[in-house]
Amino acid sequence: MRRPGSARQAWAFLTTRRGLATFLVGACGLAAATYAAAGPAYLPWALLAALLITHVTSEKR
Repeated sequence: MRRPGSARQAWAFLTTRRGLATFLVGACGLAAATYAAAGPAYLPWALLAALLITHVTSEKR
């Protein structure tokens, strides 16, 4: 919060094609699996997990 633009840098992994594709593939796969297993109540958790997977696997600049 003390550095202007730090949040923009932290979320920059979603602006690349690879990051966005990783997020979409992960979100679709996890959403399908959780919806089939537990219903729609766990869809937000699947999206959060896809976001974390994308953040971990993204290239750091």
